Amino acid sequence: MKTRRLILLCVVPLLFSCLPKKTEIPMTEAPAGPVLAALEQQGRLFSGLKAIGSVEIMKRGRKRAFDTVGIVVDGRRRFRMEAYGPLGQSLAAIVWNGSEVMLRLPEQENIVRKGPDGLAQFLGEGLDPSEFCAVLSGGIPAAAFTAPARLRCAENGDCILELRSRDVIRNIGIGYPVAGRADGPRIRSYELINSGNLVFRARFENSAEIAHYPLPLRIVIENPQKKTQITVLYTEADVNPPMSDGAFSLIDEESSSTGK
Repeated sequence: MKTRRLILLCVVPLLFSCLPKKTEIPMTEAPAGPVLAALEQQGRLFSGLKAIGSVEIMKRGRKRAFDTVGIVVDGRRRFRMEAYGPLGQSLAAIVWNGSEVMLRLPEQENIVRKGPDGLAQFLGEGLDPSEFCAVLSGGIPAAAFTAPARLRCAENGDCILELRSRDVIRNIGIGYPVAGRADGPRIRSYELINSGNLVFRARFENSAEIAHYPLPLRIVIENPQKKTQITVLYTEADVNPPMSDGAFSLIDEESSSTGK
C-alpha cells in the first residue's frame, strides 16, 4: 500500500507538468501619452446618449431579461434605464440624478431611494454611478485621466492601459479597428479594482461610429464575486441628443400618477 501511494505521489505531478500551458502574449512598455490624449479627445466627442435596446441580468444562475429598455445617459453626470412591457407600459426603472439612486421595481408603485451608493448592491462595493455612466457609453470617467498611466502593448497592436490612483486601478483594454490604419484607439475592455477587489469587468463589442463617436452596441458587465452579469444590447442609438432634466427624476412621475 505504501509503495502504491509513493508511485501516485511521484506520477501525478509529472502528469500535470506535461499538460499544455496557456501561452501568454508578450507585451512591452510603450509611451502612454499619445493613447491618453487620443482617448481624451474621443471622450470630448460624447455628451449624451439616448438608446433603445435589451438588457439581460444573470445573478447567481438566475436570468431576467427585458426585451425593450430605454437608456438615457447625460455625460458622466446622470443616467436612466427603464424597462417596458409589450404594450409600452413601464415595468421598472432605475435613475441616477447626480446625487442619489432611485428605483421603481416590478409590480411596485413606490419609489425606493438608495442614496449615492445605490449601485453597490448590484455590481459591487466601490462602484460610482459616474463610472457606470462611462461604461454605458463605452468610455472612461474624466477623473481617471489624472491618474499615473502605464501602457503595455503586444505586437498585434492590442494594449493594456493601466491607470492607478492610490487603491484604485483601472485596466483598459485598447485595440484598433483596422490594423495599419490610424483610426484611433478603441476601448475593448474595462476592469475596475478597488483596494485589491474586482468591482466589475466590462467588455465592449460591435462598435459603431455615431456622431463621430465609437459607441459599443453590446456591453457585458460582470462581477464574479457577486456572480452577476449584465448584458446591454443597443438596437437604436442617438449620440449627443438634447437632454431634459425630467428624464432623470422619478419623484415627479410618482406625484403626477397619484394626482398630487
